Amino acid sequence: MYPEIVLTHFLFGIGLGVVMHRSDFCMAGAFRDIFLTGDFFRMRSVILLVSVTSTLLYLARASGLVDSYPPSFFSSPSIAHLTGGVIFGIGMVLAGGCVMGTLYKMGAGNLVSVCAFAGLLLGSLLFAWAYPLHRSFVEATTVSGGFTAMEHLTGSPGLTALLIVSISFLYLFRGKKHPAWTGNAFARGYLDPWKAALIVCAIIILSFTLTGRPLALTSGYSRLASCLAERILPGGVTSLPVDRDDSVRLLYGKVMDQKYLSGTDPVMITQVPMIFGIVIGAFLSALRLGELTIWPAPPRRQLLSGFAGGILLACGSLMAGGCNVWHIMGGLPLLAFQSVLFVFGMGFGAYVGGRLLLTTVLQVERCTPFENHSY
Repeated sequence: MYPEIVLTHFLFGIGLGVVMHRSDFCMAGAFRDIFLTGDFFRMRSVILLVSVTSTLLYLARASGLVDSYPPSFFSSPSIAHLTGGVIFGIGMVLAGGCVMGTLYKMGAGNLVSVCAFAGLLLGSLLFAWAYPLHRSFVEATTVSGGFTAMEHLTGSPGLTALLIVSISFLYLFRGKKHPAWTGNAFARGYLDPWKAALIVCAIIILSFTLTGRPLALTSGYSRLASCLAERILPGGVTSLPVDRDDSVRLLYGKVMDQKYLSGTDPVMITQVPMIFGIVIGAFLSALRLGELTIWPAPPRRQLLSGFAGGILLACGSLMAGGCNVWHIMGGLPLLAFQSVLFVFGMGFGAYVGGRLLLTTVLQVERCTPFENHSY
């Protein structure tokens, strides 16, 4: 059952859960804060993560630690990646977190995130029923030509890394002698987001080095959903074909496909352990800091928002072939075109989701600082 693979991804999850909880390094919050409050504090750490990861990936390839660059699992871009990003962006704001943010917040006792997790599982099943229609849409809107990443245009991964680092540097330090990197936090054990970004970069590079792939969670949710549904309604569950198609992985130098695996599900031994690891890591972090508590139930409107947001998160990430973890942490540092489309769509979706959050869920007439609300 490849216990070393299961343990590796479980430890990845533990590390991510602890770091995300101690820093509240939530990508949903980074995009949401821009549109709701005009605050770019957390976004700077996301940009730092992308630029450092891009540089480290280039160095890893130059040293022979990473063989596939750009990786073959990033396919040609499609309008589905842009559309999926929009849906995902709306969902992550309504849910109060992305697919990873939902896990670490749930581990710390956030009830809205528990509802979002349930929505993610249900959304995965709903998308399975619509999968044939989705495949037709992807095939009709995919850009032909075989170009999947910027390296295919520039001919050099070094130019890709240089481009990302240059743009990031200009953005992070434009017109500012001392940009804010440290937050005013009084919580014990707080970790500044930029420090969390660097730790996450290290985990991403470990994933590329050991498995040849970026971190991923989307198929893990759909696999969990199908397993749970099969127990409730045996034989009445539509399996998501993505679970079976996503079977070729580089793990410890061995190519794992259906024939090599002999029935072993690669998603169950990689993504699912990481999902549990993130929840447990956040739980242990909150327990260690004395912050573990089940808050009083928030208003029903917020619980419903979290649940609906979770459904949109699942549908959007499956439509786009991956969530923000896959595209921002894995694809954007390579300038994979599908990831660029996803991020543009997610940004627009976050704006729409922010307006819906304010007017429908929080019911305020104008944009006020997000921290003033209990959501």
